Amino acid sequence: MGAAPSKTFNPVQDLPSLKGKVVIVTGSSSGIGFASLQHLLRLGAKVYMAAPDEDRTKEALERVEKEGRELPGFGEVVWHELDLKDPRTAKTSAQKFMEKESKLDILINNAALISDLGNPLKNQDDVQYNMAINYLGPFVFTRTLLPLLESTAANGDDVRIINVGSDGHKDVSHLDYSSKEAWNHKFNWSILPTLSRYKYSKLAVHLWSNYLAKRLAAENSKVMALIVHPGAILSDGAIRSLKTLPFPSLWIRLLGTVMHPQEQGAFTTVYAACSPRDNPHIFNGSYICPPNVTVTQAPGALDEERQRQLYDFTEVLLKSIDV
Repeated sequence: MGAAPSKTFNPVQDLPSLKGKVVIVTGSSSGIGFASLQHLLRLGAKVYMAAPDEDRTKEALERVEKEGRELPGFGEVVWHELDLKDPRTAKTSAQKFMEKESKLDILINNAALISDLGNPLKNQDDVQYNMAINYLGPFVFTRTLLPLLESTAANGDDVRIINVGSDGHKDVSHLDYSSKEAWNHKFNWSILPTLSRYKYSKLAVHLWSNYLAKRLAAENSKVMALIVHPGAILSDGAIRSLKTLPFPSLWIRLLGTVMHPQEQGAFTTVYAACSPRDNPHIFNGSYICPPNVTVTQAPGALDEERQRQLYDFTEVLLKSIDV
């Protein structure tokens, strides 16, 4: 199940104040994203809860009020509409954000479709949701926000992009990212096709993140891109998936003995986002896993030819739909 989250790490005590910082956390109305948002608010940041579902967001905003508003120096939370299924809406969302804010210190691409419940749906561009939500939408959202991130860094602020990956990227054997057909691979031969589709999309996140980190370095950008793996976490999303199985309470109880609470699943994210730059684990292209340490990615993620293959086809696809 991988290494356990740090038992001694306490974000509020161990990380610097984020007062005056502006942060976006995608997919933060529940799960690890919500836990990340809570940690960042406790550090005093202004955090945008970027999520598509206003009803669930209202519940999450109420939960924020209940679970931390009394803390001194508590930050501000704002809902920002973001639907990653369609790259057009991802781009529009980023443009609307730039009309609201003149700076962005931290972008956390956390949102992901973990389980399609065995039914791989496609968006209007004929791309399966696992790739549309987990990779293509975040790619467009980040690309559109990059000028704002760059201008914030140029003013001397510490600016970071944190992409939530997965150690499951090491298990992917279907390594073609050169076509829509490849992206829509169903993994029907796999024991758990849904999980295989998720891992394939997360390898895409790693490939993109590594390509982005190198591009930023080549351009002498002051923006850093890092990847994190949360660990084996019993998140809100995982519990929703387990509730679709026979005897859900049994599964939740059993997995609760080997998986960790979602508050701890957010540790690597906030550690990567907020630790000082003189920390040896914090550098452009770093891959941080529990318990907050840098780990080497699988060869498939470090393959520069495959990174370029993914990037090139992504650009071809986006050009074909005028995004």
